[in-house]
Amino acid sequence: MRLNPDTLPFFDELMMNNNREWFNAHKERWLAIKADFETFTQALIDEMVKLDKSLGNLQVKNCVCRIYRDTRFSQDKRPYKTHIACFLPSGGRKNMGVPGYYLQLGQEDYGLHGNCSLGGGIFMPTPKDLYSIRQEIFYCTDEFKSIMAEPSYKKFFGNDFFTTKKLSRVPKGFPTDWPDADLLKYKDYTTSYTMPDKYITSNEMLERVVEVFRASVPLNLFIQRAIGF
Repeated sequence: MRLNPDTLPFFDELMMNNNREWFNAHKERWLAIKADFETFTQALIDEMVKLDKSLGNLQVKNCVCRIYRDTRFSQDKRPYKTHIACFLPSGGRKNMGVPGYYLQLGQEDYGLHGNCSLGGGIFMPTPKDLYSIRQEIFYCTDEFKSIMAEPSYKKFFGNDFFTTKKLSRVPKGFPTDWPDADLLKYKDYTTSYTMPDKYITSNEMLERVVEVFRASVPLNLFIQRAIGF
């Protein structure tokens, strides 16, 4: 299954013309890109539910992110995002504070790099859930480290997490002299991989995305258990 070949050219142009006049003049291009991406997202859901049963009730309309930016509280008043993205959340919840699988195509944004960023884990969990995840890591350290040591995990995600912040000290409630205390310092436990551009509009795209997401499934299941899914 291939994505629309106009996807990256459209966002390259939108980056230089981020205004309503240009967008409205190219609305048909956007609608074609969005329709193809929604078809791709449905195929992705169909494949991923075989690996993670918590995705069983997802609908495409609740997974594909809007292109319109929320500018109410931002100094950046550009009306449109310069990428298209989907998020497959555990349990079908729509907010980002749950474990899931994220795919973003287009211009670099939100601290991600390249034209195609994807991964799993949990981004911006609630303080309660973050504490529960850290506690699970503390009590099940060997299991957590074995997840990160898996060859497929290391191949795509290395030894670190994509996070909004990493603490300089051990979080409150955990022993400061614990040998693996560094694992508790993340504010987010999110995996991230930059897909080479050559796959984005190739027939291999779906297979490649599922391969990367599959590598994050054990981490997602660990997090689901930690926060009571």
